[in-house]
Amino acid sequence: MYRKKSFRARLVFVLLTLAFFSGGTASATEKNLKKVATWLVYEEEKGFDRIERNADILASLSVMGNPPREFIDRCHKLQIEVYHAVMSAPSAFDTPDRAKATVQEYVKACTEDGFDGIDLDFEHLDPGVQEKYSDFLLLASSSLHRAGKKLSHCVGFYPGMERNPPRKLFYDPWVVAQTCDLVRVMCYDLYWAPGWGNPAMADRADTQGIGPTSTYPSAQAALAFWLDRVPRRKLIMGLPAYSNDYVVPAGKGRQVYGPAPEAPGTDARKVWLWYERLFVYTYADPGGAPHIFYASDAESTKAHLETASRLKLAGIGFWHFSSVDEATWKAVRDWLRGQ
Repeated sequence: MYRKKSFRARLVFVLLTLAFFSGGTASATEKNLKKVATWLVYEEEKGFDRIERNADILASLSVMGNPPREFIDRCHKLQIEVYHAVMSAPSAFDTPDRAKATVQEYVKACTEDGFDGIDLDFEHLDPGVQEKYSDFLLLASSSLHRAGKKLSHCVGFYPGMERNPPRKLFYDPWVVAQTCDLVRVMCYDLYWAPGWGNPAMADRADTQGIGPTSTYPSAQAALAFWLDRVPRRKLIMGLPAYSNDYVVPAGKGRQVYGPAPEAPGTDARKVWLWYERLFVYTYADPGGAPHIFYASDAESTKAHLETASRLKLAGIGFWHFSSVDEATWKAVRDWLRGQ
């Protein structure tokens, strides 16, 4: 009973802190409606040319890796916010001391290195840590907001979340909604191709069988779940810039960071799946092995952008920036112009 009262008291404190220190957050988010808040893998994008070419539509970059201060400063000159994307294990927050130390590192990265905020990409942790993770989010949110920085969170829509009541996760959606400035819904990994047939992944439903990484209806289901729990002005629709490729009937699956098969043979076939709203290829590789390839390309992206517009979301992003092809960027620009 004492712990519940303590948690609620701290939550009220954080909500008041959010209202005071992030008074400009909502207006900044509204200003960036229908813009792109995307992930960027620094090792894949050390150059700046593509960032400059797309700076007019980029609201923010969530950077995986450790860019130098010069990179962050150049982004700021282009009026692009930069989040530090972080991944970790329960050891980052499983005791109060560890949680405090982790949050101190986050604040230091923002205040000393120049990041505008932290983007949490913790995934597939045990649901049993939910209470400790909620405490961690409360501490991270209040600490970052006191420093004038932001907190972003990546979330998914995993098998079992469609049930009533939904499957319990390691994060409490309500706490995520109340503590974070942005919530990035990863509308992909519907089927996680690299895990197919891997015995170590036998307990994960998204690795069983073969299929696309994202579909038009699955993305809508994901967003419906999160729109019931998070204000739409905070929601970013995360889209795939990679495809799923499988050797059939019993071979391995892999993610291909491109919109079409890399080396299809002369017998390749391409078919539009109208319900899923994506192209699927069948082809044989140079060794003669048959493949099925579920594409993420400009056409599948257009279908997702229709959803983002209809739901009036805060914006969209891609995993990840470097693998977005020019045809897909054109589709995004047409969407931004209302075409």
